Order: sequence, then C-alpha cells, then structure tokens
Amino acid sequence: MKKKRVKSAYWKQRFEMLEKAEHNKSVETYNAIVPAFDKAQRNIQGQINAWVARYAENNQITITEARKQLSTLELKEFKWDVKEYIKYGRKNALDQRWMKELENASARVHISRLEALRVRIQQECEIAYGNELDNVDDMMHHVFTDTYYHTCFEIQKGFQLGFRIGELNDSQIQKIIHKPWASDGKTFSERIWSSKTQMTAELQQQLLRQCALGKSPDEAIKAMERFVDNKFKNTRYQAARLVQTEQAFIASAAQTEAFEFLDVEEYEIVATLDSHTSEICQSMDGLHFPLKQKEIGSNAPPFHPNCRTTTVPYFDDEWSGGERAARDEETGKTVYVSSRLKYADWYNKFVKKQ
Repeated sequence: MKKKRVKSAYWKQRFEMLEKAEHNKSVETYNAIVPAFDKAQRNIQGQINAWVARYAENNQITITEARKQLSTLELKEFKWDVKEYIKYGRKNALDQRWMKELENASARVHISRLEALRVRIQQECEIAYGNELDNVDDMMHHVFTDTYYHTCFEIQKGFQLGFRIGELNDSQIQKIIHKPWASDGKTFSERIWSSKTQMTAELQQQLLRQCALGKSPDEAIKAMERFVDNKFKNTRYQAARLVQTEQAFIASAAQTEAFEFLDVEEYEIVATLDSHTSEICQSMDGLHFPLKQKEIGSNAPPFHPNCRTTTVPYFDDEWSGGERAARDEETGKTVYVSSRLKYADWYNKFVKKQ
C-alpha cells in the first residue's frame, strides 16, 4: 500500500479552521444566553422597585416592615404567581429542587414580604440560569460530535485513506460532557448552579442591608439598581468565560477520542499567536507530546479560561492511517478517498448508518 506524507503545515491549517468554527459555536451560545439575563435583570429590578415602594412607611423602608407577613390579599396574589411559576417549571424542566421549594411555598399559610420577594427574584434567576445550562449542554454535545467527526474526516482526507467510523454513542458523549475536568472538580452544570445560588443570596443580603440602613425609597431603589447592574455584568462575564472554556475542553476531548480511534500516537500544540495570546500558550506552541500522556491544563488545552489554543495530529515520519485503514469492513480492501472529498459525502459513506 502506497503511503502518503502530509506536511505539518497542512494539519495546522485544517485544524485551525476547525477550531475557529467551533469557537463560533461558543459565540452563538453566548449570544443565546445573554437575552435571558437581560430580561431577568429588568424583571428583578422592577420587582424590587415595586416592593420598596409598596412597603415603605414614613418615607422609609425598614427590616420591621420587610419581615411583616403578607395580608390575605397579598398572599392570594403571591400564590397565584407561584402557581404560574410551577406551571412554567414543569413545562421547561426547571431544577427539581426549586420546584419542590415552590410547591412548599404554595402550601404555606403565612409568608413574609421579604420571603415573597426572594421567591420572585429566585424564579427569575432559575429561568435565566436554566436557559444558560440548556444552551451550554446543547453546545457541548454539538461541539463534541462535530469536532470528532471533522477530525476523522480531515485525517482521512489528508492521507486519502478511508474506513468506516460509525456513529457516536450518545450515552458515551454524555459521560464525557458531564465529567469534571478542572482542578476544582466541578462540572459546568455545578458551576452554573453555584453562580445562581450566589446571585440570589447576594441580592437578598443587599436588600436586607438597604432595609437596615433605613433609607428612603428613592435612595434604596437607586442603590439596588447599581448593585443589580453590577451583579449582572459580572454574570455575563462569567457566562462568556464558562462557555468559551468549556467549548475548548470538549473540543480537546473530542480530538483525543478521534486520535485514539485513528491510532494517532502524538499531538502538537498550536496557539493563536496575537497580542491576546497568554504567555503559557506562547511557550507551549509547537511542542508535541504522546497522546497517552495528554493532560488538560498541563500539556494540552485549555490552559486557562478563554483559551483559544488547539491541537493537531503530529507524525514524526510517515503514517499509514493505522491498522484499520488496511481494509474496508465489507470488501477487505483498502479504500482510497479523494483530497477533494466533501464532508457531507464523507459522512454519508463512512459515518451514517447504512
């Protein structure tokens, strides 16, 4: 069987294009997340403003007034809201722990003004962060499958050798997606829920602080507007960092799976070299390592949050395409593919179920 030698520049060009395509997916995901946070910010601020104006006594909002129980009419209004929250939660599969809390709140006969506001604020956060979780989960699944198949495609096309890849197992993908990989031992979903819990707790603490200071309604509202605005700015920044970092991780994980399947034994690190490139990525650019020794954050990207560095297959000499390229599943003969082969045609021939 005639072997084909492929230069390193080819791999860098093809895999840098693949990295950019997957990075664009992270941008799309972030753009889908932001409107929900914008809406949550508006709704939360509106609820706080109405609450402060409603319960201010003698031009002052106090802890005493905040902790008074809802009147019969107010409790009826609150339970109507909770009923709508439960309906939305069932339809959109919100966190079951929150659903249980809503059901408990609906059954209570006494509830304070402050607690009622906390429930309304948290519902907004549950919706926004739930939207983030769904979008990130979808992105991770898309990036893994897309990176895996395109990696196989580029390598097979590069050597003009083809063999059946087969479709990925969804349960295996889910295990990889939801596996903790960073030093803190948290999954992306745990990070999102942690941010949500912190957000709701800090909003309530700040509201209590304004009550303790005994400020006028106007002063309290302005102070809360500044606080809420700063909190949501930080939330958007955290979301952007999480989306891009998780995209980089799952793309790296997909490449590893594809390299192993194709008998690629080494990989090379390729950094995006510009004024934004970190020192660690600059120092790692061009180095190559055995695939068996690959360790995220140590000798493989992502090396840091928002990392744009990727990897490419590294071949010390010539590569025959691995043992699997020696025969076709059906004919037992070597299958050659054109260097002009399009991805859709390759996918239909070597991946899609026949």
